[in-house]
Amino acid sequence: MNELAQERYQPLAGPLPSERWLKFGEDRAWLTVMAAATAVEFAWWMVAWSVGIAPFPYLFTYVALAFAGLACALALRWASQPRTAVSNWPSIVVATILVGIGASLFLPLKYAIPKLVPFWLDEPLASAERSLFGADPWLVLNHFFGWAAAPMDRLYGLWLPTQSFFLFTVVTQPPSARKSRALIAYVLTWFLLGVVAAIVCSSAGPLFHDRIFALAKFAGLRETLQNRGAWVVLAESDKMWTSFASGRPGMVAGISAVPSIHVAISVWIFLVVRETAPRFAPYAFVYAALIWIGSVQLGWHYVADGLAGALGMLAIWVLSRRLQPLLGPPAH
Repeated sequence: MNELAQERYQPLAGPLPSERWLKFGEDRAWLTVMAAATAVEFAWWMVAWSVGIAPFPYLFTYVALAFAGLACALALRWASQPRTAVSNWPSIVVATILVGIGASLFLPLKYAIPKLVPFWLDEPLASAERSLFGADPWLVLNHFFGWAAAPMDRLYGLWLPTQSFFLFTVVTQPPSARKSRALIAYVLTWFLLGVVAAIVCSSAGPLFHDRIFALAKFAGLRETLQNRGAWVVLAESDKMWTSFASGRPGMVAGISAVPSIHVAISVWIFLVVRETAPRFAPYAFVYAALIWIGSVQLGWHYVADGLAGALGMLAIWVLSRRLQPLLGPPAH
């Protein structure tokens, strides 16, 4: 084989098995955090399930969805960079399984929130924001941007596959300190903000406020969304309410407003893009801003929910920078 053929062949050949396991070791920092968080969530779920406040997780469904997300990220990567070899399959497979397990545990833990801590933060937040803005923030946004409700609804509805794509794009990158910090931050965000903070700040959000508290402070919200053609938020919220009211949770279950995980993870995407592809950072920033605006206009969240999610994400990003060196030396 001549030198030119060797150069063309080598990128596709990938590393030897021993080198793959070496790279698995280089990913140990963020994999350790992911495994630890998953173990804590599993223990937490076991306790909640044993006392009857958390349902059984859709484990195999979410693991399958995680591998589907991985497949999409790899397909796009190979389509854009066909000669790029994936060099750390062991860590990718382990991470995908852990992501699936963690996602399957998240919804039962979220479903158990009002049984652990009854919704208490809605009234203070709703009153404070009504005083601050002179009206409910969703009404203000509807007045100026009501025409954007339908496209905002679709954008918001695509948040889950969008964040999954970004997650697995990061997971499939070669080991590095930057990758490690990003994934540590991602895992801690879902656990610390999505579970711990959500329990402490137990709240339902504007869409569910009147149903839960038997009030009419957000009268007109659902009708406005329906008239604006925002059918995704209406369909998903109806499924969540049915699960909550019936006590029979399905694939869509769990009500929680503060802090906004949608905003937090969207800010995470911005922070990752700012470090890895700075020229696209302005677009990622606009995306995070639109998710925050959409969360309010569509009635999922109060304005403060997004602020709590964004600030919480920034704090966790700083924390991950300090944790990463303690868990293992940078790969590069």
